[in-house]
Amino acid sequence: MSRQIWKKRCFYDVFIYFNFVYHLLLFLLFNICRLMFASQILHGFFYGITIPLLWAMIADVADYSEWKTNRRATAIIFSAMMVGLKGGLSIGSALLAYILASYGYDVDLTQQTAITITGTKMLVSIYPAIPFLLGVGLLFFYEINKKMEVQIEAELKERRQS
Repeated sequence: MSRQIWKKRCFYDVFIYFNFVYHLLLFLLFNICRLMFASQILHGFFYGITIPLLWAMIADVADYSEWKTNRRATAIIFSAMMVGLKGGLSIGSALLAYILASYGYDVDLTQQTAITITGTKMLVSIYPAIPFLLGVGLLFFYEINKKMEVQIEAELKERRQS
């Protein structure tokens, strides 16, 4: 699919779709169990599309780096991505605990307060949308388009053959 459609555009479209639709629906339909499950299935499908596209885009960055510097830096580029991923997961986990506490979540209560329930809804709808939308904004700085990708591949192939 990414061969036929520009990766950045496909990644952007899927990000926008599942952020807007998934998080909005999840927030609005929180009490309708079947629709929540349907929303989760759609989320899994569309989120699943973004993962191979992300790694393909990172590989394109490695090619771009080699094209510009004549040095292959695949390992450092992928390592930096993994550090960012691990750091983001750590920060996200800490934020989850902080936000739950700020809404008054009490593990010992069998029935949470209305404010806590609203906070929980926000945690699975609005709050996750924020970093995803920031990610979409960062895509505007991703300069590798289909034409450049083809040019990079051709020039790198030529360099490697000589």
